[in-house]
Amino acid sequence: MENKETPELENQETVQPETEEKIDVVKGIETLESQLIDTEKKLSDAGKELDETKNLLQRTLAEYDNYRKRTAKEKAETYGNGKTDAVMSIIPVIDTMEMALSAPCSDENYKKGIELTYNTAVEALKKLGVEAIEAIGETFDPKIHNAVMQEETEGVEAGIVTKQFQKGYKMGDKIIRPSTVVVSC
Repeated sequence: MENKETPELENQETVQPETEEKIDVVKGIETLESQLIDTEKKLSDAGKELDETKNLLQRTLAEYDNYRKRTAKEKAETYGNGKTDAVMSIIPVIDTMEMALSAPCSDENYKKGIELTYNTAVEALKKLGVEAIEAIGETFDPKIHNAVMQEETEGVEAGIVTKQFQKGYKMGDKIIRPSTVVVSC
């Protein structure tokens, strides 16, 4: 019987190490599967984080671009408004010089000096893009003319500017000061 027990013991001893190896392999596979699941989850989380970062970056770039455009527009508007304010301050000086030029004066050198100063000021305004608004003989336009009177004028149809009390000025399409006029009725 010893012979019978020995082969059985031998079989059990050989079976156990094989089973333990299989168990170890299964445990190793389970560990690897667990690690794979964890790695996939980490990869998925990293992908989501990357997408969120990408979206944040795109929004930030768009906001910066909008900011840049807005500030450039505001800068241009501020410059235009400042230029308009400066021109509005100079126009009364031009008006005064025009009155001085139309006044009688016996000193020709004095009158020439006023004329040169007036021409210099008018040229400076032209360089800034300022133009006088033509009024006399034009059809009345409330956008560019300020009518202070109406009078009947023979030979002139209604709605035509017949006199100008004060010149109007524009800079591009912007009216700085409308012309003060008399309109025929």
